[in-house]
Parts: sequence; structure tokens; C-alpha cells
Amino acid sequence: MTAAVTRLLLLATVLVGLSGCSQLLYRQTCVALAKDVSYCLAPLPLNQAAPKGQTSDTKAAKDAKQPDEPQGNGSVQTQTLEQTLSLSQQVRLQRGEQSHELISQLELQPQQMTVVGLAPLGQALFTLIYDGHTLTSEQSVLLGNEFKAEYLLALLQLIYWPEEKLNAYLDGARVKLEDCAAVLCRVLLSNDNRELMRISYSSPDIWHAEVAMNMPQADLKLNIKPL
Repeated sequence: MTAAVTRLLLLATVLVGLSGCSQLLYRQTCVALAKDVSYCLAPLPLNQAAPKGQTSDTKAAKDAKQPDEPQGNGSVQTQTLEQTLSLSQQVRLQRGEQSHELISQLELQPQQMTVVGLAPLGQALFTLIYDGHTLTSEQSVLLGNEFKAEYLLALLQLIYWPEEKLNAYLDGARVKLEDCAAVLCRVLLSNDNRELMRISYSSPDIWHAEVAMNMPQADLKLNIKPL
């Protein structure tokens, strides 16, 4: 079975499964990550220029003042999208004593980001669509009010988006690369240099790498494995 057919079957399963017991919600696009730290979803397309005041020139000047950051071959390989990027992933989310696993399909187009989720046994859980301005979540009523689509999208952007793009939409914190035992590590630091999040990658090609994200203050861990 080809990857394209697999993706179509997955999307069809989600749409059918959600049709009878789902709710459509319009979600906010800004989330609180910690005290005095927030992130607003970056607009699309992924390669859109940063807002005025956060251009590549100003970012380069900022980096020049931070020689401790990995450079050259240690940089994350992000994606410039001219066509659809499609990823099938196994996702494990752990919060305190609770652990959840799901199969995720991420579709990223220049003007739309779609994430669908299935339980391990195939039960449809959610379909998230973000057009760069509006975020909608069609989700199973079984998820209740605990599932916040905006947080999932924010975490995915913090994992995959370029540092320059993230820093333009972070308030009270910044993202940077840091030397670590893994192939690559990205950290989220508050303005007073507290480490709020650490993301480890098994490959510089982060879209196809195994990812481990840890937010100690939130007692949250997220692991992503490509399928």
C-alpha cells in the first residue's frame, strides 16, 4: 500500500469516525506556556517573513552576540514549503501519571496546516485545521473539555518552526539551539534565562527525526516517532 493511499484512508477514517459524535470548535491562537510567557501561533506560509523588528538581519545581529549557540552543521534543517509536506507519526503524551498514545497525520501546505489524530485502535479523535489566522477543531465529544487544540498546535510549531519565526511570536521567552548529548537540542528560555522547555532531535532533518520534548514546570513530556 502506497503512502498516499495510507494517508487518504487515515483521513477518511477520521472524517467518518467524527461525523456522528463530534463537535466543531473555534479555538484561540495564543497560549500561556508559563508565568509571563506566551506564544501566538505563527501565520502561514511557513517561509513567510518575520514581522518588522524581527527580520533575519536583526536575528543575525542577535546571534552574533551569542557565540555559545551552535552554528553551521549544528543548525536545525527546517523546511521551505512550496508544496504539501505529509507526515505520519506515533505520538506519546505524558502528563504527570497519565500517558496517552495516538497516531497523527500532519499535512502542511503553504496556506493550511492540518493535524488529524486516531487512537491506537483506530477511533477518530480530532481534526485540526489552521489557515494561518483561524484554528478550528472538530473533535470527539469523548475528549471532553480537557483537549485544547491550540496547545497541541503551539507545541508542534515550537518543535518544527524556525527559531527566527518562533521568536517573533513568543512573548517573555526565546528559542535557541544548545549543545547536548542528542544530535540536536532546542531550548525555550524565559527572559530571566530559566529553561522552560527542551526539545531533542535524533537527526538534523527535524521533520523526519524522532523528537523528545520535556516541559518540567508543566510536568509534560511529548515523544514523536515517524511512521
